[in-house]
Amino acid sequence: MKNVLLIISLLVLLGFSGCGYKQGVITGDKKSYLYFTGNTENILVSINDGIQFSVKAGKDNQYKIKPGKHLVKVYKGDKIIVKREIFVGDGIAKEIEVVSQ
Repeated sequence: MKNVLLIISLLVLLGFSGCGYKQGVITGDKKSYLYFTGNTENILVSINDGIQFSVKAGKDNQYKIKPGKHLVKVYKGDKIIVKREIFVGDGIAKEIEVVSQ
């Protein structure tokens, strides 16, 4: 009888220890960055065939993108001078070198 009472008491304590306030972990938005080096004068960039935008050179000029696989195209006039498929992980800054032609 004592053993049964002891086992029941332990099971009740074990059941109550699982109850209570549990604090969750909040994670931030996943983001990665691109930056461009080389001659970036008069160039336009598109990511995944989206809207073209101008960029500035240097690691201090980073452009936020979502982590994953992307197609980066760099245009000078109507000509594509860089076409690169990249994969960037969360929190990673990826360099795209622009070579003048």
